[in-house]
Amino acid sequence: MRDEHSYNTSRSDIILKEYGRNIEGLVQFISSLEDKSLRTQYAYTLIALMKQLHPIQKQLNDSQQRIWDHLQVMSDFKLDIDSPYPAPKENMMFSKPRRVEYTQSNIRFRHFGKNLEAMVQNALELETKEDVELAFSKIVKLMKSFYSAQVNNQIEDDVIMNTLSILSKGKVNMKEVKAKYPDAFKNVKLPSNTAVTTSSSNNSSSKSKKRRKKRRK
Repeated sequence: MRDEHSYNTSRSDIILKEYGRNIEGLVQFISSLEDKSLRTQYAYTLIALMKQLHPIQKQLNDSQQRIWDHLQVMSDFKLDIDSPYPAPKENMMFSKPRRVEYTQSNIRFRHFGKNLEAMVQNALELETKEDVELAFSKIVKLMKSFYSAQVNNQIEDDVIMNTLSILSKGKVNMKEVKAKYPDAFKNVKLPSNTAVTTSSSNNSSSKSKKRRKKRRK
Protein backbone atom coordinates (compact mmCIF):
# COMPACT_ATOMS: atom_id res chain seq x y z
CA MET A 1 0.00 0.00 0.00
CA ARG A 2 1.32 3.45 -0.90
CA ASP A 3 2.19 5.78 1.97
CA GLU A 4 0.25 9.04 1.55
CA HIS A 5 1.61 10.74 4.67
CA SER A 6 3.43 14.06 4.25
CA TYR A 7 6.25 15.05 6.58
CA ASN A 8 7.25 18.59 7.56
CA THR A 9 10.83 17.95 6.40
CA SER A 10 9.56 17.68 2.82
CA ARG A 11 7.36 20.78 3.05
CA SER A 12 8.23 24.41 2.55
CA ASP A 13 9.26 26.52 5.54
CA ILE A 14 6.61 28.28 7.59
CA ILE A 15 6.76 32.03 7.09
CA LEU A 16 5.28 32.99 10.49
CA LYS A 17 5.70 30.10 12.88
CA GLU A 18 3.42 31.63 15.55
CA TYR A 19 0.37 30.97 13.35
CA GLY A 20 1.31 27.53 12.12
CA ARG A 21 1.07 25.73 8.78
CA ASN A 22 -2.74 25.42 8.76
CA ILE A 23 -3.26 29.18 8.87
CA GLU A 24 -0.83 29.64 6.01
CA GLY A 25 -2.72 26.99 4.07
CA LEU A 26 -5.92 28.97 4.56
CA VAL A 27 -4.15 32.12 3.38
CA GLN A 28 -3.05 30.33 0.20
CA PHE A 29 -6.59 29.09 -0.33
CA ILE A 30 -8.02 32.60 0.02
CA SER A 31 -5.41 33.94 -2.39
CA SER A 32 -6.44 31.38 -4.99
CA LEU A 33 -10.09 32.58 -5.09
CA GLU A 34 -11.05 34.61 -8.14
CA ASP A 35 -13.79 36.73 -6.54
CA LYS A 36 -12.30 39.69 -4.65
CA SER A 37 -15.37 40.19 -2.46
CA LEU A 38 -15.26 36.53 -1.45
CA ARG A 39 -11.52 36.82 -0.70
CA THR A 40 -12.24 39.84 1.50
CA GLN A 41 -15.04 38.03 3.34
CA TYR A 42 -12.86 35.01 4.06
CA ALA A 43 -9.98 37.27 5.07
CA TYR A 44 -12.08 38.91 7.80
CA THR A 45 -13.05 35.47 9.08
CA LEU A 46 -9.43 34.37 9.09
CA ILE A 47 -8.37 37.54 10.94
CA ALA A 48 -10.86 36.72 13.71
CA LEU A 49 -9.35 33.24 13.96
CA MET A 50 -5.82 34.64 14.13
CA LYS A 51 -6.86 36.90 17.01
CA GLN A 52 -8.17 33.91 18.94
CA LEU A 53 -4.93 32.03 18.40
CA HIS A 54 -2.88 34.96 19.68
CA PRO A 55 -4.87 37.02 22.22
CA ILE A 56 -1.67 38.80 23.26
CA GLN A 57 -1.92 40.78 20.03
CA LYS A 58 -4.85 42.69 21.57
CA GLN A 59 -2.48 44.24 24.13
CA LEU A 60 -0.37 45.91 21.45
CA ASN A 61 -1.15 49.43 20.33
CA ASP A 62 -1.09 48.54 16.63
CA SER A 63 -2.63 45.07 17.06
CA GLN A 64 -5.28 45.45 14.34
CA GLN A 65 -2.93 46.64 11.63
CA ARG A 66 -0.25 44.21 12.75
CA ILE A 67 -2.50 41.17 12.16
CA TRP A 68 -3.56 42.42 8.73
CA ASP A 69 0.12 42.92 7.89
CA HIS A 70 0.83 39.35 8.98
CA LEU A 71 -1.88 38.18 6.59
CA GLN A 72 -0.14 39.92 3.70
CA VAL A 73 3.24 38.53 4.74
CA MET A 74 1.93 34.95 4.72
CA SER A 75 0.46 35.53 1.23
CA ASP A 76 3.84 36.73 -0.02
CA PHE A 77 2.25 40.19 -0.47
CA LYS A 78 -0.02 38.88 -3.24
CA LEU A 79 -3.40 38.89 -1.46
CA ASP A 80 -5.67 41.42 -3.20
CA ILE A 81 -8.50 42.29 -0.78
CA ASP A 82 -10.33 45.32 0.55
CA SER A 83 -8.32 45.68 3.73
CA PRO A 84 -9.06 48.35 6.35
CA TYR A 85 -5.36 49.20 6.34
CA PRO A 86 -2.95 49.90 3.48
CA ALA A 87 -1.06 46.82 2.40
CA PRO A 88 2.59 46.83 3.50
CA LYS A 89 5.35 46.74 0.97
CA GLU A 90 7.82 43.89 0.94
CA ASN A 91 10.89 46.12 1.05
CA MET A 92 9.41 47.97 4.05
CA MET A 93 8.69 44.82 6.06
CA PHE A 94 12.13 43.29 5.62
CA SER A 95 14.29 46.40 5.64
CA LYS A 96 17.07 46.54 8.20
CA PRO A 97 16.66 48.90 11.15
CA ARG A 98 18.65 52.10 11.28
CA ARG A 99 22.05 51.63 12.85
CA VAL A 100 22.39 53.22 16.27
CA GLU A 101 25.64 55.11 16.61
CA TYR A 102 27.55 54.88 19.87
CA THR A 103 28.69 58.06 21.54
CA GLN A 104 32.36 58.72 20.97
CA SER A 105 32.83 61.33 23.70
CA ASN A 106 35.63 60.64 26.16
CA ILE A 107 34.81 60.52 29.87
CA ARG A 108 37.58 62.03 32.00
CA PHE A 109 36.70 60.08 35.16
CA ARG A 110 34.93 56.91 34.09
CA HIS A 111 34.33 55.68 37.64
CA PHE A 112 32.13 58.74 38.26
CA GLY A 113 30.38 58.62 34.89
CA LYS A 114 29.36 61.11 32.24
CA ASN A 115 26.59 62.71 34.32
CA LEU A 116 29.11 64.14 36.76
CA GLU A 117 30.70 66.23 34.01
CA ALA A 118 27.26 67.49 32.96
CA MET A 119 26.39 68.46 36.54
CA VAL A 120 29.65 70.35 36.91
CA GLN A 121 29.08 72.27 33.68
CA ASN A 122 25.52 73.16 34.69
CA ALA A 123 26.72 74.33 38.09
CA LEU A 124 29.34 76.58 36.49
CA GLU A 125 26.62 78.31 34.46
CA LEU A 126 24.84 79.60 37.58
CA GLU A 127 24.77 83.35 38.07
CA THR A 128 26.24 83.98 41.53
CA LYS A 129 29.29 82.52 43.24
CA GLU A 130 27.18 81.40 46.20
CA ASP A 131 24.90 79.39 43.91
CA VAL A 132 27.89 77.76 42.25
CA GLU A 133 29.46 76.76 45.56
CA LEU A 134 26.15 75.45 46.89
CA ALA A 135 25.71 73.37 43.75
CA PHE A 136 29.22 71.92 44.13
CA SER A 137 28.49 71.01 47.75
CA LYS A 138 25.49 68.99 46.58
CA ILE A 139 27.65 67.33 43.93
CA VAL A 140 30.08 66.32 46.67
CA LYS A 141 27.24 64.62 48.58
CA LEU A 142 26.23 62.71 45.46
CA MET A 143 29.79 61.58 44.78
CA LYS A 144 30.17 60.30 48.33
CA SER A 145 26.85 58.46 48.30
CA PHE A 146 27.44 56.89 44.88
CA TYR A 147 30.95 55.81 45.77
CA SER A 148 29.93 54.23 49.07
CA ALA A 149 27.04 52.41 47.41
CA GLN A 150 29.19 50.95 44.63
CA VAL A 151 32.51 50.32 46.37
CA ASN A 152 31.10 49.86 49.89
CA ASN A 153 33.82 52.10 51.26
CA GLN A 154 34.50 55.77 51.99
CA ILE A 155 36.20 58.09 49.55
CA GLU A 156 38.80 60.61 50.65
CA ASP A 157 37.94 64.30 50.49
CA ASP A 158 41.13 65.10 48.58
CA VAL A 159 40.07 62.78 45.75
CA ILE A 160 36.71 64.51 45.41
CA MET A 161 38.22 68.00 45.62
CA ASN A 162 40.89 67.24 43.02
CA THR A 163 38.33 65.67 40.69
CA LEU A 164 35.98 68.65 40.85
CA SER A 165 38.87 71.10 40.50
CA ILE A 166 39.96 69.38 37.28
CA LEU A 167 36.42 69.20 35.87
CA SER A 168 35.78 72.87 36.67
CA LYS A 169 39.21 73.82 35.27
CA GLY A 170 40.11 75.55 38.52
CA LYS A 171 37.14 77.94 38.40
CA VAL A 172 35.86 76.80 41.80
CA ASN A 173 37.98 76.84 44.95
CA MET A 174 37.04 73.53 46.58
CA LYS A 175 38.77 74.50 49.84
CA GLU A 176 36.35 77.39 50.21
CA VAL A 177 33.44 75.07 49.41
CA LYS A 178 34.58 72.66 52.12
CA ALA A 179 34.93 75.51 54.62
CA LYS A 180 31.43 76.85 53.89
CA TYR A 181 29.69 73.47 53.62
CA PRO A 182 31.50 71.01 55.91
CA ASP A 183 28.40 68.83 56.22
CA ALA A 184 28.65 67.96 52.53
CA PHE A 185 32.02 66.30 53.16
CA LYS A 186 30.83 64.07 55.98
CA ASN A 187 31.29 60.38 55.34
CA VAL A 188 28.21 58.48 54.25
CA LYS A 189 26.96 55.88 56.70
CA LEU A 190 27.71 52.45 55.32
CA PRO A 191 25.17 49.61 55.48
CA SER A 192 24.91 47.92 58.85
CA ASN A 193 25.78 44.50 57.49
CA THR A 194 29.32 45.65 56.75
CA ALA A 195 29.78 46.76 60.34
CA VAL A 196 28.47 43.44 61.56
CA THR A 197 30.80 41.50 59.32
CA THR A 198 33.82 43.55 60.30
CA SER A 199 33.04 43.27 64.02
CA SER A 200 32.42 39.55 63.74
CA SER A 201 35.65 39.08 61.82
CA ASN A 202 37.54 41.07 64.48
CA ASN A 203 35.98 38.98 67.25
CA SER A 204 36.83 35.75 65.48
CA SER A 205 40.41 36.87 64.92
CA SER A 206 40.80 37.87 68.59
CA LYS A 207 39.41 34.51 69.71
CA SER A 208 41.79 32.66 67.46
CA LYS A 209 44.73 34.64 68.90
CA LYS A 210 43.67 33.73 72.45
CA ARG A 211 43.51 30.05 71.51
CA ARG A 212 47.01 30.20 70.05
CA LYS A 213 48.36 31.76 73.25
CA LYS A 214 46.75 29.02 75.36
CA ARG A 215 48.27 26.33 73.15
CA ARG A 216 51.73 27.89 73.46
CA LYS A 217 51.41 27.92 77.27
